[in-house]
This record gives sequence, C-alpha cells and structure tokens, in this order.
Amino acid sequence: MEKLKQQFIETFELQDDLEKQKAIFETDGPTLIIAGPGTGKTYTLVLRTLFILLSKRARPSEIILTSFTEKSALELRDRLGLFARRLGVKLDLHELVLGTIHSICDHYINQFIRNTPLSRNYTVLDDLTNSLFIYEHWDEIGEPFRVGRRYFGRWISKWDSITRIKTYFDKITEEMVEPDELVQSSDDFLQMLGESYQKYRALLFENNKVDFAFQQRIFYDVLKKRKIGKQIRESVKYLLIDEYQDTNYIQEQIALTLVKPHQNICVVGDEDQALYRFRGATVRNILEFPHHFKNVKIVKLLDNYRSHQMIIDRYNAFIESVDWSNPDGGPDFRFDKKVRPAKSTASPDYPAVFTIWGENTREEARRFADLVQFLKKQKIIQDYSDVALLLHSVKLDYSEPFIQALQEKNIPAFCPRARAYFENEEVKMALACYLIITGYLEEDIKQSRHADYFNEALKLLGPFVDTPLAAYLQRMATEIQQLSGNETIDENVMDFLYQLFAYEPFYSYLKDENKARNLSIFSSLLNAFQTYYHLPIITAKNKQALKYRLFNSFFNLLLETGLNEYEDQNDPIPKGYVQIMTIHQSKGLEFPVVVVSSLDKRYSVQKQVDRLLRPFYRREPFEPEDRIHDFDWARLFYVAFSRPQKLLVLSTGTEPKDFFRSIWEGLEQWPYVQKETLKAQQFKSRQPFVPKKTFSLTSHINVYETCPRQYQFYKDLEFTPSRTGQLLFGTLVHQTIEDIHRAVLDGEQVNEPQIADDFERNYRGLIASGYRPLGKTQKEQALKQVVTYFQNNKDLLARVVETEVDVSYEKEDYIISGKVDLLLGKDDRLELLDFKSQQKPQKDDPIIEKYTYQLHVYAHILKERYGKEPERLYIYWTAEDHRKDALQEIPYDPRLEEAAGHHFDHIAHRIIQKDYTLKNPPDKTKVCKECDFRYYCKIREV
Repeated sequence: MEKLKQQFIETFELQDDLEKQKAIFETDGPTLIIAGPGTGKTYTLVLRTLFILLSKRARPSEIILTSFTEKSALELRDRLGLFARRLGVKLDLHELVLGTIHSICDHYINQFIRNTPLSRNYTVLDDLTNSLFIYEHWDEIGEPFRVGRRYFGRWISKWDSITRIKTYFDKITEEMVEPDELVQSSDDFLQMLGESYQKYRALLFENNKVDFAFQQRIFYDVLKKRKIGKQIRESVKYLLIDEYQDTNYIQEQIALTLVKPHQNICVVGDEDQALYRFRGATVRNILEFPHHFKNVKIVKLLDNYRSHQMIIDRYNAFIESVDWSNPDGGPDFRFDKKVRPAKSTASPDYPAVFTIWGENTREEARRFADLVQFLKKQKIIQDYSDVALLLHSVKLDYSEPFIQALQEKNIPAFCPRARAYFENEEVKMALACYLIITGYLEEDIKQSRHADYFNEALKLLGPFVDTPLAAYLQRMATEIQQLSGNETIDENVMDFLYQLFAYEPFYSYLKDENKARNLSIFSSLLNAFQTYYHLPIITAKNKQALKYRLFNSFFNLLLETGLNEYEDQNDPIPKGYVQIMTIHQSKGLEFPVVVVSSLDKRYSVQKQVDRLLRPFYRREPFEPEDRIHDFDWARLFYVAFSRPQKLLVLSTGTEPKDFFRSIWEGLEQWPYVQKETLKAQQFKSRQPFVPKKTFSLTSHINVYETCPRQYQFYKDLEFTPSRTGQLLFGTLVHQTIEDIHRAVLDGEQVNEPQIADDFERNYRGLIASGYRPLGKTQKEQALKQVVTYFQNNKDLLARVVETEVDVSYEKEDYIISGKVDLLLGKDDRLELLDFKSQQKPQKDDPIIEKYTYQLHVYAHILKERYGKEPERLYIYWTAEDHRKDALQEIPYDPRLEEAAGHHFDHIAHRIIQKDYTLKNPPDKTKVCKECDFRYYCKIREV
C-alpha cells in the first residue's frame, strides 16, 4: 500500500500538499473535503477514486461517483482513464456508477422498474416539456382550482400559473412534503395546491412520465423498500459526491440512506460557492454534514493553483466582509478558511485587478470593448476566447450593449444563453413559412401579441416571391384550406419542415452548421408541439385549432420566454469569440481574463415558496430569512471573482452597490491603469476540457454504415425524426424478452400470462414516450415472436448468466459502447447471444458480415471483463417459428477480433472527422423511402 501511495505522490506531484494526500489516501469513513476555488477539486476526487480502485478496496461496480453536471461527470470519467494510464494501469471502468444525481437515479430506477410506479421507456420531462405536460392536463391540474378569474386565487394567465405552480410542485417533492397535510391546511391556497399536486403526480405516473424532482423521489422510495433497498446499499461500498453545496434535501436523504451500512461517504464542495437555492439546493447540507456522523474527517484544500495573488486577496476580503455569524449561537454559516496562492504559482507585478466605470451601460460596454481590443492588439491574450464577461443575466436587455460594442470593433461574441434563438434569420424564415402554410395571416396576426415579430418574419420571404419555395408554400396552404368533411392530408406538422429543405434558402441553411443546429432545435420544438397538443396529422376538423394552438399558445409561450441557442459540449468555449455568460454558467470554468459586470444592480431572491411551505418541511429553518439575500449575493459574486487566472476587471455602468466596497475600493480604473507593466504580460490560453465521444455499435456505427448523411442529420446535428413507428416493433420484442431473462435471474416464475402483461406494459410505455402505435396484426406478430422464443427455449433459460449487459471499450480518442442481449454459461463456458427481431437472412446477405463484426467486438470486450474467450457466438432471429431456424451460430474466430476492431475504428474516425461523404448511396426502396431528408437529397441528386 505504501508503495502505491508513493507512486501516486511522485506521478501526480503531491509532495508539497499534505492536505491533498489526506484527501486521496484516507478513504474509509465519512469525509468532508472543503475545496476552495482553483484548489484542484476534480483532480483530487479523481485520484481518491483511483486509489480506492487500485488498492482493491472496491470494484468499479461498488463505487458511485456523482457530479453536478453531465459535462463534469464526463470529465471525471475521462480523467480516471487518463490518470490510470499515467500510472501504467489499464482499468475497465464501464461498471463504475458515474454521472449526475439524476442519471444515477435513472440507472437504479431502470434496474428495479418493477418496484416503481413507472414502466420501461418512461420519459423524463425537461423544463419545456414539463410546462407542456401541465398545459396538456390543465383541465385536471389547474381549471378545478380557479377562483373567479384567478387560478388558485392568485394568477390570471394560464401560462404564468403553469410557470409558478411548477416551482411549488418541485419544492413539495424535493422537501418531501406530504400533500395530504397541505389539503388539510386551513389556508385555501395550500388546500388547492395539495389537491392539484396529487392530480399532477397521478397524471405523471399514468402517462409514464417524471420530472427531475420525482425522478429523485422514486429512487428514494426504492431505497426505502426493505429487500431492494438493502440489496442496493450492500452493492455500494463507496459514495463520492462532488459539488455537495448545491444538493437539495431529498438528494441529501438519498446519500445518507445509501451509506448506512458502511458510512464510506466522501462529499466535496465549498459553501462559499453555493449558487442554486433557486433550484431547491441548500447550503445547509454541506454545513451540517459533520453532524450526521461520528468521527468525520474534514480536509480543507486551500492552495489555489489558478489565480494571481492580488485576485485571491481581493475575493478573500470580499467574502470575509459579510457577517456569517449565527445569532442563535450555533455553527456559523461559513466554515473558517482562507484561500491562499499555491507555492508553485507566480504572481508578477502588474495591475491584476482594476475597474471599468462608465457613465451608463453603453459607455461601460464601449470601455469593455476597448479593453478587449487592447489586450489582443498587445498580444497579452492569444485569442478572444481568453476573455469572459460575466453578467447576472445575459438576456438581450443586458447583453446586447456589450455584443454591439464588440461588433463595432469587429470582435465576435459568443452568448448562446441570451434567449435570442428566435432572432436568427433561419428561425424567422421557418416560422414565416408555417404562418403561410397554416393560414395564420392578416387578422390573426393583428390580434397576436407578437404581430411585429410575425410581420418582420414574413418580410424575409419577400425576395423569394417568384421561386419554387413560394409555389410550394402556396400549394400546401391551398391544400389545407380546401380540406372539408372528413378529408385529411397524410402530413404532420414536422413533415413541412423537412419538405422546406428542398428549397432555397433552407437548402443552403443546412450547409451552415450554426443555422442547421438552429433548424434542428426547431424540429424538436415541432415534435414537442405534436406530442403535447395531440395533433398528429392535419384534417379538415382540426386545421383551425392547429394554427391557433401553434401560434397563439405554443409559439406565444416560446416567444414570451425566449429560447437559448445551441451549445456544443465538444466545443464549449469556441475559439475566436469573447465569451459572454451568466455567473452561474461560469461555475467550474476559468479564463485568463474575467470581467464581472452587474455590480450596480440588486436582484431579488425567491423566498415566497419557502415561506408558505416551510411549516410542512421535515426540518427547521436554517439561515435567517432577512440575511439570505446577502448570503446568496456574496456567494454568487465570490464565484465570479474567483474565475480569472491573470486579470479580474470589475465593471459597472453606474455607481457600484456599497455591498462591493471591500473588493472595489482603492482600485485603478481603466483606461488609467499601469499599461506598460500590463503590456509586458503574455497570458496563455487554457484548453477547455472536451469529453471523449461515445459511439454505440448499434445506434451510431450501424447508422453511419447505412447512410453517412442520415448520421450527420440525426446523430450529429440531432434533428428529430418526424416518424418513429418503424423502431417500435424491434424495441418491444427485445424488451419483453429481456423481461423474461431478468425474471429468471431474479428467481421468479415465468409463464405466458406474465409475458403478455409485461408485453402490454412495455407497449404502453413506448407509446407514452412518443412511438407510433402498431397495427393490430403487427402487435400480434410481436407478441407471437416473444412467446415463441419462450416456448422454444425453456431449457436454455437456466443457463442465463446476465441480460442486457452494458459493455464499453475505451480507445485513445473515443469510447465504443453497446449492449449484449444475453450471456449463457455452463461448465465455466461463456456464450454470447444477440437478438434480431426479423427473419433469418440468406447466407450471403451483407448484414451477416456486419453482425459478425459486431459480435466479435462484443466478444473481445467480454474476454477482457471475464478473463476467458466466449465458447460460442449466436444470433437469434425471433421471427422464425422453430429454434433450429432461429438460432444461428457465428463461429468464434480470435483473428476476427482485430479485424472487427480495425473496422469500427475506421468508421469511428470518419465520424470524428465529420466525413459524411456518400461513397455508396443507400437502398432507396428501404432506407431513403422513410427518411425525412429524402426531399433534400433528391435536390442534391443523391
């Protein structure tokens, strides 16, 4: 063990950081790691996990490692592999339970789905679809609670009511409030709220949907079940949680429940960087963590490797200027600590902190642009992306002056969260086309709250009056207008978008990645409209309702709230652009130069929801309500002030609030700073973390092989298909066969009535998740395939080792993932079986070769995992009536492993290089016929 520790110390240069050594090597028992900004928090968490693995304290499957965002979870994953390689160790990490708290809840819910109110294929609602779901069921959730003209006696607008009630629903779930207690309250509003919540909860489960809060509650309820909860807890030897200061009450309860047997829990965070009260998080979880256990180890990481000493001194003074004392005599609302520069960092003599003070926002923005121009011209920064402007809000009202000031100096800005999606030309053009197609014109537009916007969009069509696009729009508008009686057109709302791609300017838009991304978002919006407004096709009876629901309701909501533009997680900080972002968005990032504005403004902190629901919470209030605003404001700007490496600039358009006196006072003002010493500096760009791409054998590699262009549009650009019915049959058969195997592994009896029940439950779940229903004959055929498999293979079921085995294979620059349908074992042998819901093809069919390669890649991964070669490889064709026809053995050939690896490696690198050249056009009768992009490809003469 000492040898391993020494290897860690030397490889990762830990000699001078004894606290970090303690955080990495003392792995047993409850541990709180308080990590100040720039102290190597992620680095430490990765090394601690790696030490647990290499010291054989736990297998990967016995560790849960969770972080706040998907991006940070991917960074943990990739760094684990990288650091293992630096130690000369090869680790198979695919069984490590790693992700956000929500993805980990999802992992266990799917594993124990039979013990939840959900079925397979449940949908997790995001913010938009959650609002649309409540709107869809408003007659049950909202209308019964209308008092006069006001919903719940408070709000007039339906959409405003939906936005507000969501906040209450989330809080009730996250704080584990009993809705019955609300119903029994003497307060009319709380009574209505409790009843509405009960309706909402029932409708979620009835429709096989959950919001983020319920995802956590369902996992918590599974954990509290005696048998299953014990099984989960005993399978987890170590729990490591990053960003613990941003967890909420139910997340804390999940964590404390998970570690009851062993108490091997490590939480990492910084109470000074707690930002997410508005999302239900509470800083008390990290502050009170030591009170939940005996003998808690507390480690403080205070050596800052990021920032210039002047920056550190200033933000230390700022955070210490706030009164954190507890008036009740309990522990303070902040741990006693002070961040310091690490010994290995240098702090040259130049003005590392100064101010910009304009007479108004426009003048502030102009001076900011002058500063950026100066830094780039003097080569102090290497790229515009080395500069980040942090604002409290980046909505156009706040960010537009800065964007415009930069544009006037030909400096590009990147601000995807300005909620300016609908300001893009291609989006306006698409909306204009839908206005014409649906007939939402003239009088309709006059009465709209967004008349100016719609008219502006229609003007963009002016140059295309005498083009094929205009003829198409007129043709479709006339066809819809002339529908009568029971007539219908076999088109859904999304189909029009894909047909538009055959015409200019949309054809050219798709050649521009940014415009294509925006149109991809448009396709997902239309899909959400179809799903929640239940208008699958256009008929004479629904054509009027469709246009009004599309524009007066759906797009009205989106235009009111705004929408963010696309952000590429593979290029989060694009080169050549000044980054403009919110302070929340900057959490976890660092830049050579950071300019912090919004110092002359004060924003309210949401208290009303807590104030009303607090009597029903399971624990007493924590922070004094009258000090919450200052606490949250200090933490927010502490995060902002601690982002820069080399230069912190405090910016304001008017006099800064007195709250910032401790950091502002005595600073030089731009442009009257010591420019000569500043000119002598050259700040190095910091490369942002880019996660490895993960390619699924079936849903990535196979799609690319079928048609590279389909891969480009559906997988890379993420267009939403207008129809998914062709996928339902195979998924339904696969999932119900898996239920048979899972029941066998769990020691349950399997019979045909049970199979039929599982089949029907899976079918309902798939339909609820957006799949198109199967015809009666197709559905009967799907069930027949499952039952036939069961009848023909009862003798094999006893040999099932594992079902739906997650497998992955890490390469130098990407990860291949996939699932093996079934592992069979007997006499220490291993057999691999993959299901295909079709008839057995002819021997010379090219698909056999493709599946052979796929099975040999799986075989290679499993050999690494189990330490033995598979005895046999099989494909089972479920559409065959007899086992002798259905079961096809693929001879196992070790030589094919290398060939298969080269084959998939070649495809993966073509994808990484974005090589979507059609070298062999796909079969038009099979592939192109059902593809949404057939109109686009027809123009390209593919």
